[in-house]
Amino acid sequence: MPTYSPSHLNHVIEVIFSAAGAKKQDALQIADILVANHLAGHDSHGILRIPEYLQSILDGEIDPKADPEIIQETPTSAVVKGNWSFGQVVGNYATDIAIEKALAMGVCAVSVVQAAHTGRLAVFTERAAAKDVVMFMTIGTVDRPMTAPYGGAAPFFGTNPIAITLPNQEGPHVTLDFATSAIAAGKIKVAKAKHESLPPDCLLDKHGNPSTNPSDFFDGGFMLPFGGHKGYALAVMAELMSGPLVGSEYFPGVTQRSGIFIFAMKASLFQPMEKYNQALQKTRKKIKAIPPAKGFQEVLLPGEPEFLMLQKRIKQGIEVPSDTWGAVKKAGLTVGVDIDQLDIDS
Repeated sequence: MPTYSPSHLNHVIEVIFSAAGAKKQDALQIADILVANHLAGHDSHGILRIPEYLQSILDGEIDPKADPEIIQETPTSAVVKGNWSFGQVVGNYATDIAIEKALAMGVCAVSVVQAAHTGRLAVFTERAAAKDVVMFMTIGTVDRPMTAPYGGAAPFFGTNPIAITLPNQEGPHVTLDFATSAIAAGKIKVAKAKHESLPPDCLLDKHGNPSTNPSDFFDGGFMLPFGGHKGYALAVMAELMSGPLVGSEYFPGVTQRSGIFIFAMKASLFQPMEKYNQALQKTRKKIKAIPPAKGFQEVLLPGEPEFLMLQKRIKQGIEVPSDTWGAVKKAGLTVGVDIDQLDIDS
């Protein structure tokens, strides 16, 4: 499988989106985030998304020249209207507003509407953690329904992800970030590109039969919630918090998309940062002191697998399936970019 350096992929992404009409600073933000997702081991939110985003521009679902804006705010809240800019651009913009207000006032809640696909939420919650801000973020259904409710025989939800990050001043931030479906839709795309099977109990085909074939998902199949009724309940909360709560239904677009709900608080809200960090390290050490079970090398905290992958991929590069690279090359040609002919050192 071909391997590319992070800087190589970053340049490819920046050139493609600049050619597609994005402002330079926006193309750079998209590139940084897609590569960060690769480095964390989440290839489902990397360059695989480029053809999808370019098609969304053609379909009018993304305005590459749009700027997000605040349309309503208080000292502890804001409503951000993305104006259908790239989700990564809107996500950074809304996150930075939440950080600034949380640091100033202690807490902040942000509603985000009219944002395109943001990808992996941990990019944004960890952006906040770097500023010593705790962040919770969730999104509801943003594309076609693809996940059935518990006990249901047809899809209703998206993947409805939830992310929370607590800052850690002495190591990787503690980050929870997962889809409430049994598998993320992007991981199904990765499995298809690699010609791999899916784990059991994730997918039903269009006839309602269990399947491990990723192609069945793209032929009318749908996912199950993870953990049965528990994952389903979290999906409902994500749907309600990022839909009715943030008011996204009042800001329709080409397609009906959920909004985004963000809650932020400074980590030193209840005690000085030094004491918070001391308490965090004490608890982390207790958890990691637990002897590993058979088949495990150590007990890892949420966020540590991504940190370990980051270290590995910085040294070894990022593997990209040939099918994925071919799809990106084909998409790039639609905006006049041949990714195999780029001068990466330029």
